[in-house]
Amino acid sequence: MSAPLLDLRVSDKHYDTRTIIERLTLSIRRGEIVSLVGPSGCGKSTLLRILAGLDRDFNGEILLDGRPQQGPSNRIGVIFQEPRLLPWLNVADNVAFPAGPRRGNDPRVGSLLAEVGLAEARAYLPKQLSGGMAQRVAIARGLFSEPDLLLLDEPFSAVDAMTRMRLQDLLLSLVRSHGTAALLVTHDLDEALYLSDRVLLMTPSGKTGAGRIVREIAVGVERPRDRRDLLLASLRGELLEGLGAVTV
Repeated sequence: MSAPLLDLRVSDKHYDTRTIIERLTLSIRRGEIVSLVGPSGCGKSTLLRILAGLDRDFNGEILLDGRPQQGPSNRIGVIFQEPRLLPWLNVADNVAFPAGPRRGNDPRVGSLLAEVGLAEARAYLPKQLSGGMAQRVAIARGLFSEPDLLLLDEPFSAVDAMTRMRLQDLLLSLVRSHGTAALLVTHDLDEALYLSDRVLLMTPSGKTGAGRIVREIAVGVERPRDRRDLLLASLRGELLEGLGAVTV
């Protein structure tokens, strides 16, 4: 088996006197989709901030292709819960913002907007977009730097159910076409199982109650998946059992 794209080890991460994450290891292969689920407050979003290079105040290391990471990298794209578009920039300039302001003429922008179904919206301002359209712009922006790894922090939680399903299918298509790995934080177990190759369950554990990965579930269901698949339902039961039958 080839070496993983990402290797993460966090010995411990503290906020003041509280231990947030402890003795956590994580690896992701190229092109793999991994979901991270668990109760609120167990450190999922903190872990994403560490991986994005936005939080260096921890004991441990991040290796990308075997090389230590010391801060934000254009090889790692981030998509947040809210689109976080700049209201004074049009869609094209928002997509290209990782390269600097007013870079919407970059040829990559048109290709990405076509992929997310917004080829005709490049001149729109964010206020002219629906929630689903804005999140598609955010996905295109996350892919602009052609990252090896996408980090997604509950990216579809603010849209309606039908839009959410369409965005899930869009993410699958884009990850496949770009060869990008993805780590998704979600509270939706069905979403995690529909999208992922593996689902990692993170819960407060040990004497400190710090977040750790306590269970890994491989989702051995071929794509395209049927959301009503009985195996997915069975795996959902495993996750709920691991959470102590508390919905996350």
